Amino acid sequence: MILKLFNSAIASACVLAVPALAQTPTFNEVVYANVLRDDGTPMQLHIDIYWNQNTAPLSKSPCVLWIHGGAWVSGTQNVVPAGARALLQSGFVVASVEYRLSGDAIFPAQILDVKGAIRFLKRNAATYRIDPARIATWGSSAGGHLAALALTSNNVFELEGFVGGGGPFATVRTAVDYFGPSDLLNMNPDVATPPGSTTDHDAPSSGESQLIGFDQPGQGVGVLRANQNNPAAPYPEKMRLITLADPITHVNPRDLRIFIAHGTVDTTVPIKQSQKLFDALSAANAAPIFVPVPGAGHGNLGAQTDQTARDFLIAELTRCFQDIDRDGIVDDGDFVRFAFSYDALVDVAGDFNGDGVTDDDDFVLFAAAYSELGCD
Repeated sequence: MILKLFNSAIASACVLAVPALAQTPTFNEVVYANVLRDDGTPMQLHIDIYWNQNTAPLSKSPCVLWIHGGAWVSGTQNVVPAGARALLQSGFVVASVEYRLSGDAIFPAQILDVKGAIRFLKRNAATYRIDPARIATWGSSAGGHLAALALTSNNVFELEGFVGGGGPFATVRTAVDYFGPSDLLNMNPDVATPPGSTTDHDAPSSGESQLIGFDQPGQGVGVLRANQNNPAAPYPEKMRLITLADPITHVNPRDLRIFIAHGTVDTTVPIKQSQKLFDALSAANAAPIFVPVPGAGHGNLGAQTDQTARDFLIAELTRCFQDIDRDGIVDDGDFVRFAFSYDALVDVAGDFNGDGVTDDDDFVLFAAAYSELGCD
């Protein structure tokens, strides 16, 4: 589904920020993992966790993990946009994750760290009053890329890792992707004029090039693309990494729903990148939502878009998951779909307790809903 904002006044309002919510994290700078940089030096990774400052969340509340942007070269978990923190008013827990930047370690360190944070939240769900089955990601720019990748790579074992230790699989139920890249090899070809681009994505200095370890003249994403059909192409490992980093690489018919938003005059990440992800997910029958925001660039998409994203997350994370086909009743159609998930084992659609697999524990939960034709 593509949602369009037609009114020019609305489009103008979309550059305005949601009023700031003055709140510091309830749990600040919590260490969720100890990792190594590529040079072998140790590094602690932190996560900030927010509760509503007036009302503590219920014992099993939905949780949204915010992932900051910054072209994978900069940024901090200490700043969470008010549009995301507003979910606290709806009984959500909001967390924000620090991950290794490309100057610390090249890909896949970034997504491995994000998944380590998700496992940390699941392992400590009781402490932070989180329902491990109701976790979503939300990010912008490079963070949008990682938010989408966390969803499309559910149960892709090479991108699971062991950051912060083992435990439940780092699966998420849904995601919000604000103007994140989805096809890193083709950022430059996807630039439309207008609006044009302020970034040469092919250069060795680009965020995409640095993400996979390029930093010298004569290197860069453009070299990979120019040689992608060359059997003797240089940097085969870099080509493997950039393909692995693409959210569209991992799209399959079992991907769950995602909300994508992108400004129509973004000169940093071409809007075609979001269109590609939407098209790939639509072809896989994953029912994504895409909101092109007229007049918005690379940055704040406005209060209306933020509200639409929050409404999406509230609907997705508070619904009855046993109603897999979303027809309002838990019946034989859902049983067939659950049986498919049960056979697949790693299909998140049938994972009702949030441990990343569909197994006998989930069957018990499904049977209870089936007998009542719905959830409590």
